Amino acid sequence: MSIMKFALTAQPWTRSALLKQGVMFTKSKRNSTMSKQPSHTANTGKPQRPGPPSIVAADMRIVGDLETEGDAQIDGRIDGDLRTRTVTIGQGATINGSICGDTIKISGTVNGEVRGGTVILTSTAKVIGDIHHKSLSIDAGAFLQGLCKRMVADAPDAPGNSPNLVTHQPEKSGSEPASTTATVTALS
Repeated sequence: MSIMKFALTAQPWTRSALLKQGVMFTKSKRNSTMSKQPSHTANTGKPQRPGPPSIVAADMRIVGDLETEGDAQIDGRIDGDLRTRTVTIGQGATINGSICGDTIKISGTVNGEVRGGTVILTSTAKVIGDIHHKSLSIDAGAFLQGLCKRMVADAPDAPGNSPNLVTHQPEKSGSEPASTTATVTALS
């Protein structure tokens, strides 16, 4: 396990900027001996309870991908992809990249693909991109520009997994302008 020492500010930091500041990433000898001890998970056979969520504060901007095995609360800006177990995108947050997780609750802005087991768009959410989900909830007032695709574990040809198709057919009549009607067809 590494001990990282660096200052967090509202400015975006890149690896080269940190190196220019003389920031070093080092391993602690103390941690290497601790890693030889059995973990709590190995002793009890039960998964460890996750710690507090990782937080990106409203005045923070991250340039690059962010990945955590636990929970995350994003209130700032991320220019990159986000992978986490459970994530809450706050009302003032902006994500410019894809999000992947088990549970994703969006109240802010996402410009990119969203892929999760449970996806929740609150009334203040703005998503520009496709959503791949097992369960999707969209509150009144949420903005979505993209496709929603349900992920199913079974084969798409299995009975009961027939998607509904919407086709648009323009109606033509003499001098009237063309209008569009939608036809919903269930495949068998």
